Amino acid sequence: MNRWFRLKRETKGSAAVEFALFLPVLLMLIFGVIELGSAWYARQMLVNASREGARYGILYSSSGITDADVEAYVENILSQAGFPAQAEVVSTGAGGGPGTLVEVQVSSQYRFPVLSSLTSSLGTVNLHAATVMRHE
Repeated sequence: MNRWFRLKRETKGSAAVEFALFLPVLLMLIFGVIELGSAWYARQMLVNASREGARYGILYSSSGITDADVEAYVENILSQAGFPAQAEVVSTGAGGGPGTLVEVQVSSQYRFPVLSSLTSSLGTVNLHAATVMRHE
């Protein structure tokens, strides 16, 4: 009987030690999932802005719209949506006639807020979206 009490007393703090060893891995996994979801959301904002810019370029081609107008429109969409970083917008083909391809490319750097401070390999990632539409 004395033996069982000694075994119980020796394993009393093992759960706390195991939790302390597992906690950093668990937190990295949780923050990784959250930040990858945030990066995916930022990329979807770029995709939507490029699609809206291409649509704007083909709808108003007959009214003398220029590539600079399309780029300003896309930047306005991103700023109204609260995009967290500065985006580079390149538009070609706006203002052309029927059959002209309007292409809008949007790219930006995304910085992981928590993971970049913990690991040096996950600082920033390039996000890119491109849309091509034909003026009918």
